[in-house]
Amino acid sequence: MKRADLVVGPNGAGKSTFVALTLAPLLPRSVFVNADEIAKQRWPDDPLSHAYDAARVASETRSRLIELGRSFIAETVFSHPSKLDLVHAARAADYTVVVHVLLIPEDLALERVSRRGRAGGQDVPEEVATAATASDTATVYDNSRRDGPRIVARMSGGIAVGSWSWPSWTPESLRSCWPG
Repeated sequence: MKRADLVVGPNGAGKSTFVALTLAPLLPRSVFVNADEIAKQRWPDDPLSHAYDAARVASETRSRLIELGRSFIAETVFSHPSKLDLVHAARAADYTVVVHVLLIPEDLALERVSRRGRAGGQDVPEEVATAATASDTATVYDNSRRDGPRIVARMSGGIAVGSWSWPSWTPESLRSCWPG
């Protein structure tokens, strides 16, 4: 089965940690595509200056993996509408698309980002909700607690699965479009 796992969330949400501790061990054959890691590997002396170059390489890598029929895990803040194109391209190539949305309050995101020396926090873009409904399955996690992510909502085939328990700080753009 070809699978595309998209780990979505603002800077500081814990996407890389979620991949390392949760997805990578469960999906050892999936290639991990991460623009930050690409920048560190290709431009180790100045990865931040090459963020856009790394994003382009990551996009090309994801496209190539789809052409090859290889499963992959991609991490993104979903800051560009082209990420919806990625969901549609993977679905068109008969991939199972799984979206993992990591939520944290904005103040915690800013704290985490500043702790690792990077600037700028981002909210969850409205396109994330569209991607969730366009994917095969989507799970939203509250990743604000020290004990790790907690599932707050699930969707399969555009239909809510079970009940959900949104944190009070959940972006309205996500909460309001969840089916059910």
